[in-house]
Order: sequence, then structure tokens, then C-alpha cells
Amino acid sequence: MDEQQRQATANFRYGLIAPLVSRKLEAGEQMSLMREISGHVYMYPDGEQKKVSLRTLERYVQAYRLGGWEALLPSIRADKLQSREIQGDVLHIAIALKQEHPGRSVRQIIAILELAQYVAPGVLKESTLSKQLRKRGVTRKQLSASDGRSFRRFEATHRNAIWQGDVQHTLYLPHPDRPGKKAMAYLVVFLDDFSRFCVHGQFYFEERVPRLEDCLKKAILKCGIPEMIYVDNGAIYSSHHFERICGRLGTELRHSKAGRPQGRGKQEKFFRFVDQSFVPEAYDLIEQGKIQTLTDLNRFFAAWLEVAYHQKVHNSFKQRPLDRYQKDDHPIRMMPPHELVEVFLLEDTRKVDKTGCISLLGQSYEVASVLAGQKVQVRFDPYDLSEIQVWKDGTRYENARVLKLRDPKQKRVKTSEVVVEASKVSKNKAQRVELLSA
Repeated sequence: MDEQQRQATANFRYGLIAPLVSRKLEAGEQMSLMREISGHVYMYPDGEQKKVSLRTLERYVQAYRLGGWEALLPSIRADKLQSREIQGDVLHIAIALKQEHPGRSVRQIIAILELAQYVAPGVLKESTLSKQLRKRGVTRKQLSASDGRSFRRFEATHRNAIWQGDVQHTLYLPHPDRPGKKAMAYLVVFLDDFSRFCVHGQFYFEERVPRLEDCLKKAILKCGIPEMIYVDNGAIYSSHHFERICGRLGTELRHSKAGRPQGRGKQEKFFRFVDQSFVPEAYDLIEQGKIQTLTDLNRFFAAWLEVAYHQKVHNSFKQRPLDRYQKDDHPIRMMPPHELVEVFLLEDTRKVDKTGCISLLGQSYEVASVLAGQKVQVRFDPYDLSEIQVWKDGTRYENARVLKLRDPKQKRVKTSEVVVEASKVSKNKAQRVELLSA
């Protein structure tokens, strides 16, 4: 089991116990929740579908409370005990293909997997894949059946109980590096479900994980740590790194069901208001030349939030979002800024070469020589590379240093020559002192 698989397992385990550890529970509530969690069937990271026992949940909760998210990582030797008929990633792809078109036969799915070179021809048997799909309830009959479920409105019970996050492709700005061209500005937003208060929103030129994390970090610095983050199934919200951040914050990460966006109505309503109220005004200022950069746009958006959105009385609860958020007396859970920085450090695996160097973002770095030839984990802030942490099997080593190459033509000065030169300087200085005193 490599490091990525271990982290995926830890994220899965935290997802199971998040409702138990992300908030304070009343007497008897924990056991009730545990019974409810153990009553469901889950898809494990290795592709196996099964329930989890109460004893296992108790063990996960105890481990998390003693050692945090890292305590949920499987042991290094856990891979020795694993065996599977079909590799987990191949099985996930096969399930996705069946869910995309329930009428696809097992033979067609295998043909697609072979053409895409996920499996070698003839390796995957129809009987094996068919058995695994039936075991997980992924059959034409079950997928095609109408569920007939209705939808009900929901609302968090207090502030910071649930934050809804989303990204909108909002408008175009003049391109910062190509005169005459335009670039899409993406709005990343986190909205408090209880009050509809925008805990933070910011425009970026990229829809990538570091931008999402930057927005979330600023929201937490202003408004504290949420108990749950509710997002869709977009790639930036499904990254292992984002799951790890939520685990270390003690925040439950929950995704809306694919193809069922009805539970994200509050976020969609917010974006509609942005399109109706903010975007026309922003384009007018862009044409007038008053908004030309991302900084200008974010400054205008922050002012619009305070004046137009947070001061608007909401139709549901007849209060302004700002008032409803500030007047709620539920305690806010904060984290010191230096600890928050550690939580958001990006983590990646690198192979140390024979010279004790690694490559990161196009730059070479030196690490401890004892790590030569081994794989290490590096933790860093992509916006501040002054400190790059180096970890190996849970042990931290000295930080990586920028590689400085020595000029092979430069000759080293012998120590004896340095001593002779120093003595000559001292003798000349003594002679000048004698002449001055005379």
C-alpha cells in the first residue's frame, strides 16, 4: 500500500466518524449515531462494499481523539494483508461506465477498459466483473428503476454547522499577460447554510485546488471552523488533499449526490443574485476602465457583499444574513493562525536521487543525505516556498534547501596560504602604526 492509498483509507475512515467527532454530542447521542452509521453499506477505497461494525467505529473514534487524522492512517505493512480480484481503480471505472449507461453489457465494459488500456486483453473475465457489479448493486434493473423520492427543504440549526461551497464561471477580465485578450474570472464562495452569510468569496484566474484552499483558509481565519462542508462532486472538491485538510480540521466533508443538485439550492440562488446584481455593474466598471485587474474585481466584490448582499433582508427568515450570523450565540471554534498554516500545507511524494536532491515545481532542492534513493513526502505552501518540510514514514527531517551548484573551476584556497596572507596583513598594519606614532 503506497502513501496515496494509505491517505485515501484515512480519509474514508474519517468520513465514517466525522459526525461523531466534528461536534459536541449530547448524552446517548453518540451510540445512536454509531448504530445508524453501522447500519449502512459503504464502498471502501479498495472497491469492496460492506458494512462497518460498532467496534470498528469505536476504535476509529478513539484513535482520532488520541492522535488526530494521522492516527487513522493504516500501518505501513497493511498492504501485506490485502488481496483483491480486480484492482480498485479498474472496478471504479467499470462501475462508472455501467452507471453512465445502464444498458451497457459486461462484455462492452470490458472492451472499453481494454481499448483504453486500463487492463490487458483477456485478463478481466466476464464472470468476475459481473459478480462484482451484482455484489455492489450496479445492475441494469437496479439502476433503471425509478426511486420515486421527494425532496424536502433543510436548514442548519446554527451558524458554522454547515458551509456550502461552490465555484462559478462569472465574467471575463482583461488578460494580465496578453494585451487585447480576455481571461475567465472564477468566483470561489463558501456560504453559511444557517444564515446565508458569505463567510468568504474571492475571484481567481484558475479553478484549481490551491485556490479553493486559499479561499477556505481565509474564511476560517474570519469566521472559525465549520462542522461540515457541503460541496458537489467537482474535481477540486474530490481531491485527497482537500479531504485530508477537512480531517485535520475536524470537519465533516459531504458531497451532494451526482446528478441530484436539488440539495444545493441556496448556493444556486446566491449565484443567481450575483448574476443579476453584481455582474452587470462589474462589466460597466470594466468598460470604464475602473476594474482592470483581479485585485480591482475582488475589492469591488467585497464592497458589493457588504452593501448589497449582507444588508438584504432574506425572504425565508426575514433577517439580514449578517444579523442572523452575528446574533446566533452558538460558539465559534477557532484555530491559531500558525496551526492553520500547517493544516493547509500541500503534500506530495518525491523520489530522492543518488545525490540527495529532489525536484519540486521546476526547482532542485537538497535534502538529508540519508534519504538518497528513497521516496519522501514534502509539505509546502505553493505560494511561499521559503520552507519545505521533508517527511519519511511519519518522521520529519531537516527542511529541503535550494540546490546551489559549486563551480568546478573554482580552486579552494589552502589553509596555510590563508594564514600567511593574514600574517602579512597584520605585519603591514603594525608598521603603519609605528610610522604614525613616530
